Order: sequence, then structure tokens, then C-alpha cells
Amino acid sequence: MLRVGFIGLGAISHENVLGYLDSPDAQIVAVCNRNRETGLPWLQQYGLTEAKHFTDYREMFSEARLDLVEILTPHHLHHEQAIAAAEAGVRGVSLQKPMANSLVECDEIIAACAKHNVVLKVYDNFVFYPVYVKAKKLIEEGLIGELMSIRVNTMAGLAEGAAWPWCFQADSWRADLKTGGTGPLVGDDGFHKFSLARWFMDSDFEKIGAWIDADTPLDAPAFIRGKFKTPPGAGPKYAQVDFSFSPRMVLPCDFWLEDFVEIVGERGIMWINLCSAAGDRKLFAGNQMSESAVFPPIAVFVGGKITTYLEDISPPERNWSTSFVASTKHFIQVLQQGGEPVYTGEEGKEITRYAMAAYISAQENRDVMLDEITSETEQAGSLKIQSNFCNLPGS
Repeated sequence: MLRVGFIGLGAISHENVLGYLDSPDAQIVAVCNRNRETGLPWLQQYGLTEAKHFTDYREMFSEARLDLVEILTPHHLHHEQAIAAAEAGVRGVSLQKPMANSLVECDEIIAACAKHNVVLKVYDNFVFYPVYVKAKKLIEEGLIGELMSIRVNTMAGLAEGAAWPWCFQADSWRADLKTGGTGPLVGDDGFHKFSLARWFMDSDFEKIGAWIDADTPLDAPAFIRGKFKTPPGAGPKYAQVDFSFSPRMVLPCDFWLEDFVEIVGERGIMWINLCSAAGDRKLFAGNQMSESAVFPPIAVFVGGKITTYLEDISPPERNWSTSFVASTKHFIQVLQQGGEPVYTGEEGKEITRYAMAAYISAQENRDVMLDEITSETEQAGSLKIQSNFCNLPGS
């Protein structure tokens, strides 16, 4: 039985905890946050009455004898906490994305984990979502032929008069370039979108160009285009990652983001709809869009005909939380049986580079080659993000 600890008990912890509840292979034995008044109710909420609460993660490492730690804290804390976990002998570190605020810090985390024989995972749940997994399988079976391009479209809305979501508020650490490292959409949420594009196209980016509106509250609207690396003789592959923001659009759920994916192949086109606001999750109760025949989980146009997939998927399976559970179970399996996690530290650093390239492109108004985004150029001072493009009310 793996002994598990959590550092950070914010909103995302309520997703990350799900894969450990009732697990026969792992048990949460300790948690850490700065406030016992919120930490103890968190433990009670999930029936973890025997787990111990700490306010100092170093003390937790010293006393709890952990096998695995989930680091769910603001980005600027990842570097220090991940290295401390490695030095404390924790076998597996599951680190929230993006893994750090600089490439040098990414390198130091990777090196510390390698030195102490620690399995490092940079957390991503998107590639474990059942609908995406099915879409990937259909593509690998050749349904739409050799892939040519992918578009990931994230729409953000806010009912007129509604309060800003917690992660977009001016006093949030996400809005501060020093603590967030980038912006809340292109940089933070963008990790998932760049990851998804890379995973479907099975290739790393070679070049990225971006336009991010500098006069709106958030780092959106943003339109990011990319070209993938391809081997000699292969056709070119492209990506478009879009972030819209409609401050008077009421999304059909109590969430403020929704994703739609379009993948173009030589033989056809695949659309993946409602990638998070579907299923039986209470947060999305009353989402008529997910019940509409216009938005099946997957629709494919091949041979002049439309075919839909997963229309019979159960609400619990389509629930976005299933992707968190599957990602956690995968890492538990890696620690028990060997293998590599999704994603390794090196892969986490690679995806972090994409968001950095997008911000540099937008601030310098030019395309950026990925070989410009390196630890060496960062140390030399030629790679520096000047702004997260956010002008949140009250900031």
C-alpha cells in the first residue's frame, strides 16, 4: 500500500483526491496546507480521519514516510517543494502543471529526481479522458488517414454581472506574473491544450506564432498557431490553439471554460465536442448542450458521410472527473510495476516551452522557433516573458 501525501488543498485537490479514495493500492496518510481551519474539514469531507494534517511540508516529509506526494500548490512553489520531496526520499512525485516558472527550475527538478531515483510525473488529466482516448484510438486505426492539422478551441464566458471565477480574480496568484509564471489561460490552462495537440499529432512543435490581446482583462482572445516537427518525406502538420472570452456569454453550465477540438486528416475530419462540461458532474447540471444531438462526443466526416461515436457513453464515464481518476491510477501502477508516467519531467518541460514561445511571440510580434526557447537562452537573458497580458479589474 503506497503512503500518499498532499501539499496544497485548493480547488484542484478535490479532483486529484478522487483516484485515491477507496484505492486498494494507495492511501492518503498526510496532507499539508498552511491553514488547519481548512485542512481538517478537507480531511473530514473525504473520510480521511486517520490522516495527519501538517502546516509545514518538510515536517510532513520527515514524519509521514511517504511513497508518493501530490504537489498542488501555486506554480512558483513547485521547484522548492519537488526538490525537497526528492531529497526526502519520496518514491514518486506528482507535480501539477506547469512544472515550474522557468526552464532552469525544470532542469533542477528533473536532476534532483534523477539523483535520488524518484519517479517524476508532471500532471495532466486531459489525455486520460475517455472521449479523447476513444478519439485517439480511432485515429490510430486510420479512420481519417494521416493527420494534417488540429484545432483546440477554448471558449470562456461570464454571465453579465457574475463574479469573476476565483482563478481569474485580480488578487489570485495566477494573475501575478511572478507567482503564475505566465497567464491563466494561454500559460496555465494552455499546458493542457498544447499537451493535447502534441499527443494527438504525436509530434513536438517546431515553430509557434501567437497573438494575445493586451487590452482585455485576461490573456484572451488569443490565437496561437504552430507547426510540428516532421521526419523527412512526411507531410507538414499544423496546430491552432484558440482562447476566446465573451464577458456576456452565459455558458450552459456553472463553469467558465469549454473546449472543442477539430482534427483534419487526409481522408476526413473529426470533431470532439464538450470536452469537460458533460456527464453527471453536479457542476454541469442542466447543461442542455451536452444533451443536444448537435454535439455528440465524437463526430467524423469520412467518405461523404457523418458517423458519430460514444453517443451511448454513460454520464458517469463522460464525467470530466474520470480523467483525474485514470491519471492517478496510471501513476500508482507505474510506481508499483515500473514504466514511465504520463508525463515525465522532460516531457513536462517540453510542453512548458510551448506556452513560453507563445508569450514571446505575442510580445515580440514574430514567429518563434522552439530551439530559441532553452535553458541557455533563459540564463543568458534573451528569453524573458515581460507580461502575462492580463488587466484584471482591481489589479
